[in-house]
Formats: sequence, structure tokens, C-alpha cells
Amino acid sequence: MACCFIFSKLCLFFLNFLFVLIGLLTVALGIWVVVDDQSFFETVAFFSKTQSTALQLYGDTELVRVCAWVLIAIGALVFILSFCGCWGVVSESRCLLIVYATLMSFIVLVEVICVILLFALMSVWQPQLVSALSNTFSKTYVGTMGAFEVSGYEPFSLAMDAFMVQFECCGINGSTDFETAKTAEAWFARGRTFKTPSQTYIGDQVKLPTACCKFTSKTFFVDQKYSDFFGNMLNQRCPLSPPADYHLQPCKDVIPAQMDKHKVPLIVIPVVVLVLELICIGVAVYLAVMIKRWDDELYY
Repeated sequence: MACCFIFSKLCLFFLNFLFVLIGLLTVALGIWVVVDDQSFFETVAFFSKTQSTALQLYGDTELVRVCAWVLIAIGALVFILSFCGCWGVVSESRCLLIVYATLMSFIVLVEVICVILLFALMSVWQPQLVSALSNTFSKTYVGTMGAFEVSGYEPFSLAMDAFMVQFECCGINGSTDFETAKTAEAWFARGRTFKTPSQTYIGDQVKLPTACCKFTSKTFFVDQKYSDFFGNMLNQRCPLSPPADYHLQPCKDVIPAQMDKHKVPLIVIPVVVLVLELICIGVAVYLAVMIKRWDDELYY
């Protein structure tokens, strides 16, 4: 019995200690991005064999800052919960272990409910999501590449530009989004600009955002110079005279395709995490019960 108790303590402690480190690392990365995002992206690009794509392009923008604060919040939550588990094991505090097990159980319950609703209501939320995204796209997207200064610009437009270039798609529902102001209200009102080294085209001259066009290389993401965007375009008149070398795939089809492509890790990783969470809950409850039993034997 004593050996089982000690082994359970060690397992729960080291598992939570690992998550304490992960939480601290996540918080540190978030703070790094908030304080100096450019050095963070340069470090990622230096150690990675692939380009840091949209993040490096959108350094010092609201989009990146929001993502950084989300990282900090998630890291802090993981750290606090895991530290509670570690300290509960070290101090053999029945109260802390119960609090830890309760919070973990709540998290697992929320995760299970979300997964069930995700699949059970898929036919309901998918059309609503596309509709909401299309509405946001129409009212917000103006296009930035080849049109405006990227740094500090509206985050949704930046994210959409990155998404369209990276995943080779155009608009939420396809290039037809840019045919009328009804489906591209903001783009018609404030966008429709295409700057070349020799001339700037505006208004009805521009038929599509630059991000919809095909590129010979995507390595221009490591630089913020618009001349690099222009030089990497497969057809440098693409925004002016479609259907000259632009992407036909609607962006709404990209996420399901990517999920299907990476379905194995998308299934395995959540299952492994859920199993680890259940193990932590079970071990914490076991330790709490054993501590209470020994306390009762000690006092009675």
C-alpha cells in the first residue's frame, strides 16, 4: 500500500511538474512577443527550416499582440493548475488535491461537452460559421498586400491576406466575393488598391486583392517590402485582369481539407491529453482518500 502511494505521488508530481514548465514557457513566449516580437520571429526563422510565414510579416500588429496575450492567459492557467497539483502532492494536502481534482474534472467535462456538441451540431454551426465569417469579411476586409502599410493595420485583413497566400485560396466563398459591394463592402469602400513599382491602380481598375494571386515563391513572407510581393507574383497584372493566375479555391473549403489531411494527430493528441487528465484526476482522488484514511487512523 505504501509503495503504491509513493509511486502515485511521484507520477502525479512529475506529470504536473512537466506542465508547470510548459505553462511557464508559454507565458515567457507570450511576454517575449509582447515586448519584442521582431526578435522572436527572427529567432524562429533562424532555428526553423521553414519560414515563419504570416507572423513575421505581421510583426508589431494588433493580431500578434492578441495572440501573445492569449498565450500568456493559457500558460498562466496551466501553470496555476499544475502548481496546485504539485504542491498538493508535496505537502500531502488533501484540500489542494481535492481542489485540483475538481478543477481537472470540470475541464474534462467542458472538453467532452464541446466535442459532443461539435460533432452533434455540425450541420447547424458550419453554415452559421460560414455566414458569420462572410459577414465579417464583407464589413472588415480591405486587403493589405500591395495596397497599404502592413504594420499596425486592421488585424482581420492581415490574417486573411496571410491565410489566402499560405493556403492558396481567394475570398470566403471564392473570387466572386469581390464582384459586388454586397459581399466585399469594406474592400469596395476602402480597398481596391494595387501598387506596382511604376504605377498605382485604384477603384474599378482593381478586380481582386493581391493575396488572391498565385506566387512563384512564398519566401517573401520573411520581408515586409512590397517590391518583394510584386516580384514574386506569377502574373504581375493578376489583380487587374483576372482570370489571370489567381486561386479559384474558396477559403471556406481550406479548413475542412486541412483537418482531413491532419486527422491522425488531430484525433490522437486530444485523446492522449484526455487520458492524461483522467489519470491525474484518478491519482489525485486516490491520494486524497489515502491521506484522509491515514489521518483518521492517526486521530482515532
